[in-house]
Amino acid sequence: MNEQSSTQNNQPEPKSWREERWERRQARRAALGSPGKGVVVISGLLLVLLGIVFLLQTSGYLTIQLENWGAIFILIPVLALFDRASREYRIAGNQLTPQARGAALVGLALLVVMVVVLFNLNWAIYGPVLVILVGLGLLSSTLLSSR
Repeated sequence: MNEQSSTQNNQPEPKSWREERWERRQARRAALGSPGKGVVVISGLLLVLLGIVFLLQTSGYLTIQLENWGAIFILIPVLALFDRASREYRIAGNQLTPQARGAALVGLALLVVMVVVLFNLNWAIYGPVLVILVGLGLLSSTLLSSR
C-alpha cells in the first residue's frame, strides 16, 4: 500500500481549465510571433511620404490639397490587421480561421472609413457599405464556424 501512495504522489495534479487555456494561448502567441517587419517598414515609408507631401505643399510645388490628411494614419492599424490576418491564415495551415476573418474584415472596414474621410466622400453611400461589411462578418463567422 505504501508503494501505491508513493506512485500516486509522483503523478502531477490535473490542470484546471484556466491553466490549460492559458497554455494554449501562450502556445498560440509563440506560434504567431511578433508582427511582421513589413508593417513597420510600410508604416515608416508612409510617414516619410507624408512628410515629403507636406514639404512639397508648403514650398508650393504641389497643389493637391488634402483637407483630412490625418486619416492616412488609419492605415497603420489597417496594415497591422491585414498582417495579423495573414499570419493567422498561415499558422492554421492556410485555413481561414475566425481570427483571420475577423482581422481582415475589421481592417477592410477601417480602410473604407479612411478612404471616405480622406477624400471627403458621401457617408450616405459608404455608411451602408460599412453596415454590409459588419453583416457579412457576422454571417461568415456563423456560417463558416459550423464546418
